[in-house]
Amino acid sequence: MFYAKVIGNVVCTIKYKGLVGKKLQIIQPVNLSNGKNSGRFIVAVDTTNAGIGDYVGYEDGMEATWPFEGDDVPSDATIVSIIETVNIYNKE
Repeated sequence: MFYAKVIGNVVCTIKYKGLVGKKLQIIQPVNLSNGKNSGRFIVAVDTTNAGIGDYVGYEDGMEATWPFEGDDVPSDATIVSIIETVNIYNKE
């Protein structure tokens, strides 16, 4: 799983049939240990109803289609969790 912050959404008047009724979000990958951006933004299918400003977990590649259990949903990135808190324990 990778981590990102939702920074916007996409509104489409015409979608592929597998995307009808599914929300598209713009996410910015982040490094949770320091909160800094880590890469270019991505358009992801949202399975969690996340909002702008939420930190989320997402999958990409083949794993991005797994939440749809056989439905014909073309997705290169899918939001699969909303992150509430992060605890990092540093052992020195």
